Amino acid sequence: MNNYVLIFLIFSGFSSQIFADQSSSRIRQDILNREHIDLETNNYRDEDELLQFIETTMQTHLIPGVSISIVKDGNIVWDKHFGYANINENIVVDEDTMFILSSISKTVTATALMQLYEQNLFTLDDDVDGYLPFDVNHPSHPLVPVTFKMLLSHTSGIKDNWSIMPYYDGDSNIELEDYLNQYFSPGSELYNSSLNFTSSMPGINYSYSNIGAALIGLLVEQISGQPFNEYCFEHIFEPLEMDDAFWFLSEIENLDQVALPYQLTGGSGDTCFEIGCGVYDESNPCFCDLACIDYGDCCSDYEDVCGEDGTGSSPGNLVEYENYGYSDYPSGQLRTTSNNLAKFMAAYINNGVYNGVRILNSDTIELIKDIHYPNINMNQGLIWYYKNTNGRTLFGHNGGDLGSLTEMFVSFSDNLGVVLLSNSSNYDALIQIENSVFEFAEQNDFAIIGDVNSDEFINIQDIVLVVNFVLNDEYVYQADLNSDSIVDILDIVQLLNMILS
Repeated sequence: MNNYVLIFLIFSGFSSQIFADQSSSRIRQDILNREHIDLETNNYRDEDELLQFIETTMQTHLIPGVSISIVKDGNIVWDKHFGYANINENIVVDEDTMFILSSISKTVTATALMQLYEQNLFTLDDDVDGYLPFDVNHPSHPLVPVTFKMLLSHTSGIKDNWSIMPYYDGDSNIELEDYLNQYFSPGSELYNSSLNFTSSMPGINYSYSNIGAALIGLLVEQISGQPFNEYCFEHIFEPLEMDDAFWFLSEIENLDQVALPYQLTGGSGDTCFEIGCGVYDESNPCFCDLACIDYGDCCSDYEDVCGEDGTGSSPGNLVEYENYGYSDYPSGQLRTTSNNLAKFMAAYINNGVYNGVRILNSDTIELIKDIHYPNINMNQGLIWYYKNTNGRTLFGHNGGDLGSLTEMFVSFSDNLGVVLLSNSSNYDALIQIENSVFEFAEQNDFAIIGDVNSDEFINIQDIVLVVNFVLNDEYVYQADLNSDSIVDILDIVQLLNMILS
């Protein structure tokens, strides 16, 4: 490429069609409190060894695609992509591939609400009825208020009635307010006093609730006066420069950027319900997952179909679905890239700030990290929660949906966080990858992407170095700003934009 060219560039409703080939009810897995099996740990200090492990694990366990980002000391220091977003169309996962976040979406929903909390527009102990166009009353305890804190800590007594929480082909056509109004209003089509609520009084027991999270989204709408998706764009996505973050498929110009969901299926039987491996029925049998291997009484032919290692006997067990939506969308429907989500996570690591932009005050971050009902659940903060795995105490959230498993966890002791997004259903294989990435991140010092000369500043000196790398056809990781494994003019342009902004 001509030197002068380089220099010039430097300075210049329910009416939607429900999936025909699946049950009308959702099969979203609550993997929040799954006990982790003992996993073999490996010392992955070498990047090539880690990459080989990830690729081998994906191949063995039939994981179509994965995106991984590492944040350290508030900066995105590692961003890699593997496999396929669409197998049939041969579309590979890259830095622009968006995955449905599933329940990780709830952390964004909670952040939006806590931004309004910082404006003194409500207190956490307020009854939510005072902020909604309808009442939310537990039928067995109508005088006990459901508070903001209860919704945020899954102690509200609100239950997920899966029979009226279907997947839709594309976005749901029913408005969030209309859906929740019907869910909570006695006499309405969707109201069921026993299926929509637990038997416990609000504030007494823990019960993970997607509907409760959707209600948080509606509270954001009602208090802010903005549609929930628009509020998130203006106050979270745009400030953090999360350019590829969307609640609705209809907002995405190029749907080829969205990873299709892939589900491992197989097995047979007639007695399984919720066994931690999904919901069994004839059209959606037990998933091939190592955690299911002890459920031979439910899936008598598990080993025949899934093999002794639980990976699935053939690629024929991998079923592709179209991208979907649901009416309680603030609970799980956000789609974004791993590097975009890493910016959001980095703000939490850095006391509410990323790249000079504050989305929450540090006191609010600490409030989210607090355990508000220690006698009920010792791991639950405000939506975010703690887990202990392989000797680490991590804070974050995961997600499990049809053909989607996602992880976003932070080790505050190391100022380190990992985002892992996949269009897969093999949870234990994904956790093996996550643990290996954490081990790699803990043992390595990372240079900041863009800080090519490692002087802790990104400026014109770094641009000059990148120009030289391009001219000499030389690859340096810190200079690969778009993570495409090539250092070229696109990296120069991106670096220039970083400096100018």
